[in-house]
Amino acid sequence: MAENEKKLSRSVDKALNRPWELVCEPVRVAPHIYYVGNTWVGAFLLDGGRDGLSIIDCTVAPAFYLVTESIRKLGFDPSNIKNVFLSHSHFDHDGAVQQLKALSGATVWLSKEDDEGFRHNDAILESYRLANLGYEPDRYYSWGEDITLGKLTIRPVLTPGHTPGTTSFFIDDIDESGRKLTWAMHGGVGENTMTPDYFRSTGLPESLIETFIEDCEKLKSIHVDICTPSHPGHSDMLSLINEDDRLDYTPFMDEGKWASFLDQRKAIAIKSMGW
Repeated sequence: MAENEKKLSRSVDKALNRPWELVCEPVRVAPHIYYVGNTWVGAFLLDGGRDGLSIIDCTVAPAFYLVTESIRKLGFDPSNIKNVFLSHSHFDHDGAVQQLKALSGATVWLSKEDDEGFRHNDAILESYRLANLGYEPDRYYSWGEDITLGKLTIRPVLTPGHTPGTTSFFIDDIDESGRKLTWAMHGGVGENTMTPDYFRSTGLPESLIETFIEDCEKLKSIHVDICTPSHPGHSDMLSLINEDDRLDYTPFMDEGKWASFLDQRKAIAIKSMGW
């Protein structure tokens, strides 16, 4: 087993069986966006003011209590979450959907591309040795249509590759002075699903990787002030935290980071395919 596969296996084991070993204290990453995930996989709380709370991804079911505890530590009530925006339908990102839905009654969003022909694909489920999680999305994203929540303007963008319907998010936020800042998260850059063996075993088209690479180039043209990954290990995110003030989001501000992040992940995907 390759070293990166061993690391992934260890992370999955901890997330499913020993989630307390993955604790990460919550941290503010943008004026109205907070990281409430763990040290392996992310979840981002969005404060929409009068429009309520929303969350991007919700981690795995056994670690959901860590997500709700982080939300409470920030002074918010997780039962007030109105929307769950899923980046894609892998168990580490949507595993706690049913728990969150039961807690808050939130509307669950997912791409139509992942819901149809992927989420119920037996070959894909077998590749993870997991059963289908059983939830049904309430709404599909409409590509090109923004979602407004208080001071936040959310632009979901279809970015296939990691899954056929992987969704990335660009959020225009407003800081204390009234200045607009754009935060971005690519929905899925993990190379574990972008290899020849994976495409053969699942029946997914290898053209997904070509689309991913092309999209990385296109996405670089979007101005981004702050970018944070869906998995902390995909960047130096955790090392940037101001431990003296975890509500200080300024360490994450870097206008050049988005393009360099995409270049790095594109290169890893190309190498994984053996090109």
